[in-house]
Parts: sequence; structure tokens; C-alpha cells
Amino acid sequence: MPKPSIPKRSPAPAQRAPQTPVLPPPLGFEYQAFGFLAGELSAGKEGYSLRVDDKLLTLSGCNDRLQRWLNTQELPLTGFFGLYPKSTRSGTTFWLKSFEASAPATELGVFNIDGQLVSTNGAQQLLRIHRNQPNSTAKPFLIKVSGFLPESKLGQFWELECLWEDERFSLLDGRRFEL
Repeated sequence: MPKPSIPKRSPAPAQRAPQTPVLPPPLGFEYQAFGFLAGELSAGKEGYSLRVDDKLLTLSGCNDRLQRWLNTQELPLTGFFGLYPKSTRSGTTFWLKSFEASAPATELGVFNIDGQLVSTNGAQQLLRIHRNQPNSTAKPFLIKVSGFLPESKLGQFWELECLWEDERFSLLDGRRFEL
């Protein structure tokens, strides 16, 4: 009795996702995503938590130098915190960079976000942020911004001012970095 043959599956045609150009930054362009928020820092089982306007922000980590200083402080600690944001699938997380007892010179809640536009959907923008430091092991990350960028095209470099409110970044002002 002949063995039944198993039909061979033909390979599915390769589908390529549209690629956003990953261009080197123009001369003089500095990637950044940084701002200050006023809040209360407390310690928990899984690290620190930062309460801002009665909302708890997710902290993904802390600067080593700041960590050593915080270990000597009594918590909770109220003041002004310098933060690096990063968008993830579960929302925005923040890396704690600095602490100021008095208000910083920059406007609270306003973040400077400078990066490469990798996706745009009407009033929703996605920017890729790198580190400018050579030999950095830090991987690029993404920041979601709500707001309309006129005449925007994928791959362009933008300097944005964004307000952190209602757990998202809203565009206040932006300009394309000219090459």
C-alpha cells in the first residue's frame, strides 16, 4: 500500500513592511527628550514611584549618581524632577535624571523632543530618538506626540516642544531641522 504523501506547502510570499529611512542626523542636530515635572518621589518594592498631579508615573530607572544621593535622603521627597520619557506599548515610562529643590529655569511640564519622524497618522506623530554619544550601547527609542506637523514627511528631523498632560505629549510648537 503506498504511503500517503504530505502535500508541500508553498512558501508564503515575503511581505515587506514599509521601511522608514534611518538617516544619519544632520550636522549640529542633537537628539533629545527631556523635561521637568513637579512631584513627590517615594520608594516602593520595585523601585521608585513619582506622583505628579495625583497620577502615578511609571519610572523605568534612575541615574546612578542620583540613585546614590537618593539613598541618603528621607523619602517621600517633593520637588522638581528631570525626566527622560520613552513610549512603550503599555504607555509612557520615564527615566529619572535629576532632582531640583527649587523650580528649574525651564517651564514645568514642557519637554523638548528632538528626533526623526518615523510615523505620522494625522494628529499622531512617532519620533525615533537616539543617543548622540559615540560608542553608546543605548538603543534608539520612540516617543508618541499628539499634534499636527504641517508638511511633515517620514525621515525628517524635528525639534518639538511638547506639554505633558493627561498622560500624553501634546505638541505646542515644532520646527523641522533644516539640512
